[in-house]
Amino acid sequence: MFDVRAIANLVLEIAHERDVDVTNMALNKIVFFVHSDFLVESGAPLVGAKIEAWKHGPVFREIYHEFKSWNDEPIRGKAKRVNPHTGEVEEATADFGNQEKCIRDLIDRYVQFSAAYLRALSHRTGGPWHVVWGHDGEINPGMSISNQLIIDHYSGGVRQ
Repeated sequence: MFDVRAIANLVLEIAHERDVDVTNMALNKIVFFVHSDFLVESGAPLVGAKIEAWKHGPVFREIYHEFKSWNDEPIRGKAKRVNPHTGEVEEATADFGNQEKCIRDLIDRYVQFSAAYLRALSHRTGGPWHVVWGHDGEINPGMSISNQLIIDHYSGGVRQ
């Protein structure tokens, strides 16, 4: 599993290469869909970060808080983290190894879509966000979207 902030930075890098603006809301949805596709296609989670159902769709707190200062504007920075060995703040990166091409291909599926489109895609009836957000009166502390819920819903194919 990779640091969700490193995946976010890869999304931002690819968006920059494609001359696409990405907002915080779009970034959270792109990472959610990339994680979901990776999970379904490989059988392993891409990130270990908790996914929560918020009003506007799936959210990774780490991504939201890192970029909330951008509000609804395109993000022009990169996510940071504290290096556990040096204590220094640095850009969040990862060695994706032989999985980098796969991850880049997954990002390419979603990076061109608007935040509004990605939000609508994440809000589809019966989808993981919808199931958790509606939760039919069952208690779900933290409104967590589980990997099992993602697998159960998306194992039938791509969402587009």
